[in-house]
Amino acid sequence: MTATEFSPGTASPGTASPGTASKESAEILDAVRAIAGSLAAGVAEDEAARRLPRDSVTAVRKTRLTTLRVPARYGGPGGSLRDLFGAIILIATADPNLAQGLRSHFGFIERLLSRDSAEAERAREWWFPEVLSGKLFGLASAELGIVSPAEFTTSLRSGDDGVLVLDGRKYYSTGGLFADSIEVIAAGGEGKLVSLVVPALREGVTLVDDFDAMGQRTTASGTTIFAGVRVEPDEILEELDWTDPDRPLDYLGGFYQLYLASVAAGIAVNVFRDAAEYVRHRARPAVHGLTGDAVTDPYILEAVGEIGALAFGAEAVVLRAAESLDAAAIAAPGDEAVIAAAVDVAKAQLVAHRAAIEAGQRIFDTGGASATSDKLNLSRHWRNARTIANHNPLAYKARATGDFAVNGSVPPRSGYF
Repeated sequence: MTATEFSPGTASPGTASPGTASKESAEILDAVRAIAGSLAAGVAEDEAARRLPRDSVTAVRKTRLTTLRVPARYGGPGGSLRDLFGAIILIATADPNLAQGLRSHFGFIERLLSRDSAEAERAREWWFPEVLSGKLFGLASAELGIVSPAEFTTSLRSGDDGVLVLDGRKYYSTGGLFADSIEVIAAGGEGKLVSLVVPALREGVTLVDDFDAMGQRTTASGTTIFAGVRVEPDEILEELDWTDPDRPLDYLGGFYQLYLASVAAGIAVNVFRDAAEYVRHRARPAVHGLTGDAVTDPYILEAVGEIGALAFGAEAVVLRAAESLDAAAIAAPGDEAVIAAAVDVAKAQLVAHRAAIEAGQRIFDTGGASATSDKLNLSRHWRNARTIANHNPLAYKARATGDFAVNGSVPPRSGYF
């Protein structure tokens, strides 16, 4: 199955029955396929110049993909997670920066879906109409210099006039520069963490385009500063239990992790396409090669074939894990389906990330020194894959997978599994 041939997966809350997709969901996926080629235009040059893909964000919005996971009972398409991750692979095949830049938006929707309480239902009724109207949501969570979320310095407090005020500085605010509103994780006093949403253009909010990683350079992942930002009571989503060691495992961590793996799978597919294109039109055989041209050189063809196998495997494992995640999304936290999905996602990450890194390296086996030209910017594939993989140590994914197989140990209860 290629990135352009993904099919609907199993149902999540509010979706059509297992194995089917709603008409609206299918139309959205067709629209994403239709624009995929145009999203790839100029990506190598834009990434080299660090130009944010704002036009591509607008194009994706027009497909209504950003509404895909809103359940039918709230007026949405009710697409499955397999639908979504198939679409993300397709977008990442064209531009992995764009795909990752949308991660916070889809994570915001998934957080609303993952909670089962009256408070969560009110939040869904309040925010899903905003999503359906086309608005994009970013996330400002990570901070520099801390180890645990319990150490967050960004704070929500009552001002002198009783109005809630947000102050702090966040790093890795992925998608923030594309967003209409930003979800913020802050310390709410008494050791509590709270999640809240503020408009990106509200007074006191500053978005800084200062992300300086070697790869994934245009994911709009810069610094976000909050200086005396007014927060309305209905903008507070919920208190969080991230620091509770006894909380049961849910599928949300797996969602965020599989999203990264889907971007990696898209990178691998992109490498495969670029490798074939390079060999077809630019590559030359070695002076001592076995044939007179690159397109028949057995070792060059072997390298392209190896890259193709890596891409095929990466895409396949991500879509298989997405099916497990769909089952986990309708199960109770701590259920066997949730645990199984966490393990499947960890396996998929191991395969997809390593495949993308290896593919990004092997593309240089298809040509000589000219393949390293900055004008081609083929190095972006490896840099992007390596940057994505560095979000979480793969060794811990392997250890958790092995520990489950040997000892039946439940993966760690954190957002990284």
